[in-house]
Amino acid sequence: MALTKDERRALELARERIRSGLNYYICPALSFVAYAHPELSEGVMRLCSYIKEALGGRRSDGCTPTLEGWRYDNCMPEQLHEKDRADRLAWIDWMLGKPLPGESVKLEWREKSDECEEAEYCGRRFLLTWADWNSRYVVTEPDAGYHVIAELPMNRRDEVDAAIVAHVWPEA
Repeated sequence: MALTKDERRALELARERIRSGLNYYICPALSFVAYAHPELSEGVMRLCSYIKEALGGRRSDGCTPTLEGWRYDNCMPEQLHEKDRADRLAWIDWMLGKPLPGESVKLEWREKSDECEEAEYCGRRFLLTWADWNSRYVVTEPDAGYHVIAELPMNRRDEVDAAIVAHVWPEA
C-alpha cells in the first residue's frame, strides 16, 4: 500500500500506542493520533477507511469490522489477546512496508546519472553510487545527510536491496 508521509506518521504513532497497550484496536489508536495531531486527520480517515474495507466493510449487524470479526467470518480460530496485539502490529508493519519473514524485497532503481541511481523504500530515498576509485558501490540516504548505508564490491550488486531493507528494518 502506497502511503503519504502523513499516513506513514499516523501509522507509526498508532503502532506505538498499540505496542504500549494504550489502545487495542488500530482505528481507535489512529483516532487518538488524529485528535493529538490534527494535521494528520485526513490521512487517518483514509487509513481507517482502508482498514474497514479490508476487514469486510460495514457489517450487516451495523458493528464496525474488527480483526476478531473477520476471523469469525472466515472460520478462523479465536486468538489470545496478546496474539491479537501481535497480529495488529504485524499488519501495521506490513502497511508501513516491512517485509514478511523470509520475503526478499526488490527495489525499483532509477538512473540519475552515469554513476548514480536512486530508489525509494518505505518513504525514504536511497542513492547507489559507483565509487570507481575502489571498484565499490556506495549506498547512501540523502535525506539523512548522505549517511552511508553500505559499501559493497562491484560483484555484489545483488545485495544492495537487502542492505537497505536491513537498514530500514534492523530487527527484520
